[in-house]
Amino acid sequence: MSDKCKERRFVSHGGDIWGFSRKYDVPLEDVLEFSGPINFLGPSPKAVEAVKQCAKFIKFYPDPNPVEFKEKIAQYVGHGVEEENIILGNGSIELIYAITEILPSTFNAVIPVPSFSEYEKAALRVGGKVVFVQLPEDFALDTERIKKAVTNETKIICICNPHSPSGTLYTKKSILDLLQFSQKKDVVLSIDENYIEFAEKGEDNTVAGLVKEYENLFVIRSVTKFYGMAGIRFGYGVSTNKLVDKLENVRLPWSINGLASFATLAAFNDTEFIKNTKTIIAKERAQLAKGLEEIEGLHVYPSVTNFLLVKITNGKINSTQLKEALTKEKILIRDCCTFIGLDDKYFRVTIRSTKDNQKLIETIKQILNDEK
Repeated sequence: MSDKCKERRFVSHGGDIWGFSRKYDVPLEDVLEFSGPINFLGPSPKAVEAVKQCAKFIKFYPDPNPVEFKEKIAQYVGHGVEEENIILGNGSIELIYAITEILPSTFNAVIPVPSFSEYEKAALRVGGKVVFVQLPEDFALDTERIKKAVTNETKIICICNPHSPSGTLYTKKSILDLLQFSQKKDVVLSIDENYIEFAEKGEDNTVAGLVKEYENLFVIRSVTKFYGMAGIRFGYGVSTNKLVDKLENVRLPWSINGLASFATLAAFNDTEFIKNTKTIIAKERAQLAKGLEEIEGLHVYPSVTNFLLVKITNGKINSTQLKEALTKEKILIRDCCTFIGLDDKYFRVTIRSTKDNQKLIETIKQILNDEK
């Protein structure tokens, strides 16, 4: 990892369209945002309408015990999950941090990398020590290597499924293998399923329905990615009622804004939006992957999500240089050199419209041709 990447590692995330707009003096609406893996279609129209209709309720404190809301979420998750298995969060980020707060004062966190940097930061924030496990070149879940990293000090393993930044979907069988091992070792297995709705076989491979059988399982989701509501800041966790009770004790009061429940339920009930998102993203993903793969010097990894991880193989330009070159065309991509386990050969792009995707393909092709 270059020194520049090391400097940015703890502050870098995709989706900083505000910072991009400010730095390059580009209006928000003119930025082609490929860095943040958020549904380019935006939020469900019904969710937007629900916010408008319910704006009058912002004069009240949010419901401190929204039982009915939790019941609806449980029904949405399915697989036998009940209201008592649900905990709410200010985005999934609050839950990622909360789960580390109930661990012993000294602990190890095992994190397969590359992965979302907030897992590491959450552990370090409460005095934990992080043990990284490098995933193989194809980003498969190497359960045996992960198991070997677990010691008596290990209290949590953090995994995202589908995996970010590669877009790989791990099978329920492989997660279950790790779950059973973790239970015997008294280790929490935290599974971030933020992208599960994008995956065609997501419902077949979610482990949310196993929370009643395994007290060490914690599944995290949000409405940020698939439902395009990053600004609403709402996420939820699924776990045994015993673990949920522990988490409730460390949660900040009123961390869920008063409009989150109305927007979320409206989105969950918008079957047309859900169907269109799945269809359009799958179609555009295939076309974008094909277009990028046809560019000499690029390798595109298979993905089931709304983003693609790309490796630069020509050696004439790195990910940081490519990102900088694209800014001149008001295009923002995710430079992946800041991910532990990756270097400056990798970048990530979010699926957008046919027109936007074609613009990206043509611009990258031109930049790489200029480097020859």
